[in-house]
Amino acid sequence: MKLKQPLYPLLAISVLLSGCILRDKYESIINNGFLLPNQSETRVTEQETVYIFCGEGDIQEYIDKGWKVIETEEEEVPCSWKTGKARPGCNLKDKGCKISVPDQMGAQIKYILEKDTTIKDQD
Repeated sequence: MKLKQPLYPLLAISVLLSGCILRDKYESIINNGFLLPNQSETRVTEQETVYIFCGEGDIQEYIDKGWKVIETEEEEVPCSWKTGKARPGCNLKDKGCKISVPDQMGAQIKYILEKDTTIKDQD
């Protein structure tokens, strides 16, 4: 059976219309957060190091965002400094007599944080 000439434009229009329907269907899938068959996910582990000096600040903001504490280290550090004499009997007004010495000591806490994230790749 041979197709008549007027059927070719009708066939072309039907192919174009069905393509638009499929495109709309996949756009709704993308907008709803589903993956298309040609997409993949990659899991990435991020690490961050946060220091808290002398009790100022905390890591609660990181924990609220999904970070987990992997390791902590604590060491004693100077929190404030004062001016002292470089040697006994020197005048603090003389050049070379002033030195900075620790005034108050406190803790420095080093937190190593980790968080898993997912990245959507398109092939």
